[in-house]
Amino acid sequence: MAAAVLAAAAGAAVAQDASRTGPGAPAANGETARPLSAFFGLDNALPAGANLLCQGAAGQDGMPVVLSHTVDAETLQPGDFRIVTQSGSERTPLCTTLRPAGDPGELRTVLLIGEFGNADNDPPVKVLVVGDLLSDGVAGEPVNFRGTETSVTPLDAGPSLVLAEVVPEDRWSTESRGTACPEGTRQVVRATWAGGVRLPDGDELGDAERVLYRVTVERPDGSSDEIAPAALADLGDRDNNHLLCLDTSAPVVSVSFPGGHLVDPNQDLNPDTQVTVSSASSEAP
Repeated sequence: MAAAVLAAAAGAAVAQDASRTGPGAPAANGETARPLSAFFGLDNALPAGANLLCQGAAGQDGMPVVLSHTVDAETLQPGDFRIVTQSGSERTPLCTTLRPAGDPGELRTVLLIGEFGNADNDPPVKVLVVGDLLSDGVAGEPVNFRGTETSVTPLDAGPSLVLAEVVPEDRWSTESRGTACPEGTRQVVRATWAGGVRLPDGDELGDAERVLYRVTVERPDGSSDEIAPAALADLGDRDNNHLLCLDTSAPVVSVSFPGGHLVDPNQDLNPDTQVTVSSASSEAP
């Protein structure tokens, strides 16, 4: 009996501590905890290989949700999310995973797997965070995503950039599954898309796509320049992140990419897209 009381008290304390952070509370970097995007990537079309991420995932819907902060994986569970369809029906994911975007600094894209509605007659329109899903605290005190929401990008829409942030120099050499920036790089920016992107023929991005990325930097005299990255990295791991390797240390203002060159897993082409570089990285300094 005493053990049960102690367990209940401990559970209440955890819940109280989680709620103390508050839904949508700002972290030390000033960013409010919230979903940045929810992307209806595949409708009843996850491939057989998805069973490696989640048993029974093949043939299910796939919806990457990009969050404003990197996530404490121990607090992530399917019940944290509720998907609302156009008719008002509510769905809970079969499973959730931070893969394939699992490198340091990338742990903000949660792949929701399950049945989230039909693209033709009852598509998903909103994703709610209803459980105590916490950030990992690398940008200050952990914050709680509970009580936040975002609209769903429809199935037939192409992928857009949703986040760009400067990667701290002491993280450049961190081992990852993708390629690394070359020697001589002076600054690295991570560009995060709403979902995974490839070339229409299924190949990885190359030099032609490198020069399509445009990075606006601010010069000491207050003027700005548009430059292309000196190299692209974090390729070959089939996630929604690219590293833009720059040959300048000038402050980065924004990142853009022209429409019609990349596709999501549903083969939808990307639109013209641009995102402001976040003022403070979500990674540890």
